[in-house]
Order: sequence, then structure tokens, then C-alpha cells
Amino acid sequence: MFVKQSKIVEKICEIPVTLGDISENILEGINTKNSLLHRLYLPEEGGSDSYYLCEGLCKPVFIEPEIVYPYVSGAFSEKFAFRPSPYRFMLPYELSTTGKKNEYNVIPPEELKTRFPMAYGRILEFKRKFLHDTSPLKSSDYSIKGRRFLEYFNTPKIIATEGYHLQAAYDAEGNHVFENGCGIVLKDPERYAYITAVLNSSIARLFPSVCKSEMIYPSYVAPVAMKHFPIVFPDNMLTEDLITTISGYLAFLNREKYARDYGVPNWLRELTSFYEQISNLLVLDTYFINDIDPGLLDALEENIHPYSGDMNSEDSGNILNALYYIKHQILEASSPEKYKFNLGLPGTLNFSQSNEKF
Repeated sequence: MFVKQSKIVEKICEIPVTLGDISENILEGINTKNSLLHRLYLPEEGGSDSYYLCEGLCKPVFIEPEIVYPYVSGAFSEKFAFRPSPYRFMLPYELSTTGKKNEYNVIPPEELKTRFPMAYGRILEFKRKFLHDTSPLKSSDYSIKGRRFLEYFNTPKIIATEGYHLQAAYDAEGNHVFENGCGIVLKDPERYAYITAVLNSSIARLFPSVCKSEMIYPSYVAPVAMKHFPIVFPDNMLTEDLITTISGYLAFLNREKYARDYGVPNWLRELTSFYEQISNLLVLDTYFINDIDPGLLDALEENIHPYSGDMNSEDSGNILNALYYIKHQILEASSPEKYKFNLGLPGTLNFSQSNEKF
């Protein structure tokens, strides 16, 4: 079934529930006047946990790992899981124990010098040599802007960024630092996997057109825009459970892809693509059709279940074998030539493809 994109966008705009309605907060990343001070580069040859490269000073530096965190940028983010980034971010802040909400405060220079002398020395050297400022060190020299970001730091969230298109990954620890894009903290923690799948589906590729239609002009991954992202939940828990489970599969599979510096084998690309297409099929059916073929749904229900072990386990071989087996069980049970699903959307699934393409 082919539908003009303008009609599809019009239908999406009529969806009453938005990401803003189901989120506790949608927040901007941090903002710093000295990105070269805070951002650190991991040396290619590796080293100790405290060894980094300073791009501003063009030299190796040592910083206490307790105040260094993983960094996310649009260039190194990906779908479902984070691609390993060569960057880290120095955040000389600590959690305040007073009050009900998380409150991170900058560590003052005197305390920083005592508790984190390597970070103190590095900041002072950067200020004097790179900024040519010989005045005494002040908190404002290394503080950042981002009140909401700090309030929800170390809180699980989805981080949505703009690469070739909108893409989202779930940060279970909540300790990734990001500048561009937005962080999404949901009211219901059980729905992170489902919303991550939606934000990586073909619906997200149409979101820029939705923003244009509703005259939302900032970047479409800015919080003011993302709060308008339309959200539809399946009428039945089976479909939502399937999408949630497959979202977990895809987080694992993408981590496996990103970890293979020597190149991603075709079988792993095809396995990831298969589950992405199934996820996209179920999301699009939820948004538009709600009439997926019962035979296909039965095949998915029979074979797709939460993995009984730890999907973060270092023993990935058994998990990959299980996902490969599930894929072939679905293909054998569902007779793919029977099912066609194509709305004319970018990246949608035509499930009548031959088995070999998977």
C-alpha cells in the first residue's frame, strides 16, 4: 500500500499523545565555553584509566577517572546502543546529599586541589598556557551550563541525536555526557525500550516533516521540538512486549557491531537488519494499520522472548547463536512470501523479500 508522504505526515500530526506527555523531562545537553578543556581524547595505544590526550595543549594528561565520563556526539552515536567514542568528558562536579532531587555542584578549586590534584593541575596548566590567563583558578574557569542535565545526571534516559537522521540510544546508567541532542527521562521506566524502538523507526525519519508542518523551527532533536514527537502505544500488550524484547536484541547486536574494529561480518549486519525490520514493521503497524497478519504475529509470539541470561555478558557467542536460531525459526514459521507491508515510507519493510536477503 502506497500513501503520499504528505498524507502520512498529516495523519501523524493528528496523533494526540506526544513524547512530552509521557516524559518526566526532555532536557538539553551541557554547554561549556571551553570544550577543549573538558573534552579528552583516548590515546590509540591505550594506557591507564587516568591517561588521556589534551587537544588544546597537544600533550598527554593524567586525570582522576572518578570525574571522567563517557561522551556522546552526533558523529559517534548510533541506534539502540552507543558506539564507542574516542572522547571522554571531564566533569569536576559532585552530588550534593541535601534536598530531594539530584543536585550536582562544581567542586571548588581548594577542594579540587586536595581531592583531585591531577585534574587541578591540568585545569591550571590549560588556563595559563592555552588561555594565557595567569589569574588564580576559579570555579567559573571549569564550570558548565546545563542545570537540567546536572539534575538528571546518573539518571537512566534515552539520548536522541541527529546523525544522518534522528537516532536514539538508551543510557541505562545515565552517566553519558552529551552536548547536542537531548535526553529523555520517561515517567514510566518500563517503556524505555519501546520508545527507543519508536525513535529509531521510520516514524522518526518523518519527524522533520512533522516539525515543518507544525512550524517548529529549531533543530528537531532540540527539547522544544522533541516534546512534540507523536507517540502511539499498541492496543495489545503482545505487540508492545515484542517491540520491547526486540529493542533489547538490537541494543545487544549493535554493541556487537561497534565492538568489531576489524570489520563487521555480513552475517551480523544481516542479523541486525532482520530484527530492525521486524521492529519497524511492528511500530508502523501500531501507528497506521493495527492489522498485522495473524500468522506472522503468531510466529513472532512463539519465537521472540526475553533472553534468559545477561545480554551484557562477555560470552556473546551463545546469545548470537540464539538470535540467529530465532531468526530462522521465524522465517520458517511465518512463510514470508505471504506478508507484504510497505507504506511507501523511507526504510519500511517489505516482508515479501526472499530469505536470502536476511
